[in-house]
Amino acid sequence: MKIELTKTQVVNDGLAIPKKLGSFIRMFLKRHPYSLLVFSIFVLYEALIPLMNAYLLKMIIDGVISTASQLHLLLAAIFIPAALFVCVQIFMNIIFSLYRYAHLQFYPKIKSDIAGTIHHYLSQHSYRYFSEHFSGSLSKKIFDLCGGVEALVQISTSILPKILAVLFSSIMLYFIHPVFGLMLFIWSLIYISVSYVMSYHSERLSYAMSEAGNAMSGKIVDSIINIMSAKLFANTHYEEEVVFNSINRLMAKDRALLWYMLKANCIQGILIAILITIMLTGLIYGRVNNFVTVGDFALILTLSLAIASNIYNIGEEILRFSKEAGNCRQALNIIIEPHEIQDKAGATDLSVITGKIVFDNVQFQYQGTEPLFENKTVTIAPGQKVGLVGHSGSGKSTFVNLILRLFDVTQGRILIDGVDIKEVTQQSLRKNIGMIPQDPSLFHRTLLENIRYGRMNATNEEVIIAAKQAHAHGFIENLEQGYDSLVGERGVKLSGGQRQRVAIARAFLKNAPILILDEATSQLDSVTEQFIQESLRELMQNKTTIVIAHRLSTLLHMDRILVFEKGKIVEDGTHDELLAKGGVYSELWEAQVGGFLLDSNEGE
Repeated sequence: MKIELTKTQVVNDGLAIPKKLGSFIRMFLKRHPYSLLVFSIFVLYEALIPLMNAYLLKMIIDGVISTASQLHLLLAAIFIPAALFVCVQIFMNIIFSLYRYAHLQFYPKIKSDIAGTIHHYLSQHSYRYFSEHFSGSLSKKIFDLCGGVEALVQISTSILPKILAVLFSSIMLYFIHPVFGLMLFIWSLIYISVSYVMSYHSERLSYAMSEAGNAMSGKIVDSIINIMSAKLFANTHYEEEVVFNSINRLMAKDRALLWYMLKANCIQGILIAILITIMLTGLIYGRVNNFVTVGDFALILTLSLAIASNIYNIGEEILRFSKEAGNCRQALNIIIEPHEIQDKAGATDLSVITGKIVFDNVQFQYQGTEPLFENKTVTIAPGQKVGLVGHSGSGKSTFVNLILRLFDVTQGRILIDGVDIKEVTQQSLRKNIGMIPQDPSLFHRTLLENIRYGRMNATNEEVIIAAKQAHAHGFIENLEQGYDSLVGERGVKLSGGQRQRVAIARAFLKNAPILILDEATSQLDSVTEQFIQESLRELMQNKTTIVIAHRLSTLLHMDRILVFEKGKIVEDGTHDELLAKGGVYSELWEAQVGGFLLDSNEGE
């Protein structure tokens, strides 16, 4: 996978995703050439309809007046224009039917195309990116883009025929009566220019409103996800205040936009009145002085009213376009950021044979902080079981996150079986690492699906075997729907220990050559933990294993223990060797209460 950021676009999996809204829309439109052809025919025909109708009406009126009451002459004079007038209406119905058919074929496809492409791009962002954005806001941005692009295309197919109609009408009027053609053309230029200028400010207001909506959506989702905390701390009223404040900010931005659009519409209405007054005055003067026929009068007045209506709609559509464009640009600015963690061009798939892990002069620091690791060199032998110990913030989690390449090292290299992890794809790297987190998050899917997530092609029998190894089969069988039971959002229907056992079952099923456990048994009762520890020891066989633990008793069978302090490894050895040294590890061991390590004052 190759991902590069340029000034105008981001390249992802060989697909250029433009950062500019116009280019972004064109990228998806080009995938539907037949629909675009129908839209083009519709635009051209819709532009010609008012022109043809008005001119045919002029011919009919002039024919009626010139033939007076002589029926045969009247029929001869108006038959062709009347027949053409009827044919135009019939053909118009056919064109509109084709347009509606293309509409129902095109818009669902383009929305699903955008949603799939953007979700894929979004999923490639780094751990840091997702920690800095509300998940609810990000999902809303996908919907904003899908709906916004549909609206922008629809508005464009509405504006273009109206603009062409103004141009064609001005040309035709110029050949009939040049003064009226010039007046209509000049007025149209003034009107569209004024509307276009006003749209700039409208777009800025829309962008600000979209940002406020994004913040509101994030606050609401954040409040709902943490509703139990709000209840437990009796802070539901505070959460309501936080949400209402964000709603009020959105309302203020929305009101500012609507107020501006109201003023813009008033200006547009005044310009329309000016056009009608000028044209009507000119027609009356021309009729009085006999250089405007009755048919001309009807033609020019009909066209003027039709064009005035079209131009007014153009002005409104331009303002609406700017509003939708503001929403879409704000969404693109958030989502189409360069990927922080990128696969190198020509990256290969990692194939782990022994599971040897080497930190080679690694330096790492979080953005805006002092370096946490400096010149860190560590070798974990193939199949070795290594425990990581230290107070919160000492660097244990960072150590394993760098192996998983959730962050990139600032300097140095991390090697697995002698291969720099930057030289292989992230997908293949993580496929070779089994992870059991301290606080597993499950999908709102069935237990069967959640366990199978460890290996998507596993059979039901293999899933059940993994569940038994993780001592999860018993509680799953007692559920009313068994393995088909839905676990709720983030696994909320299960207890902490049950979620942990599901996560352990995933690891059993994945059976990766490298295993990372982050306090994997912390939420289990002591009886279940005893069974699980036996199963985990079985899982660790022939695997390179890294175990983060606050409960030091879980590290007694480790081949090696690394003691972290402020990013440095201050001690390295077995449990007995470190106790004998009487150093930091010994102090931590003695400081345990009930098998847990007391927290220091340091934060994560």
